[in-house]
Amino acid sequence: MATTASGTGQMRQIRTSVQALRRRLGMTQEDLAHTIGVTVSTVNRWENGHGVPSRLARKVMEGLVEQESLSTHGGKDLNGSHTHASIPAR
Repeated sequence: MATTASGTGQMRQIRTSVQALRRRLGMTQEDLAHTIGVTVSTVNRWENGHGVPSRLARKVMEGLVEQESLSTHGGKDLNGSHTHASIPAR
């Protein structure tokens, strides 16, 4: 399977999104894997651009972001707007 330039950009965006989410939540790869029900090697592959989260995994991660946002900012970002995070689809 050939990788297109846009495909490479999407993989980079997914990789950085997963890693940024994990760090924002103060989790290790092991913590995130356990929380969303995947293996540590799966999280590692996502962060290294060798795979992408399934639709279900993305939905669970988005829920984690929303929970974190509600607990720290009352569901609003620093500008007072309601937050909604998403992990890009491939």
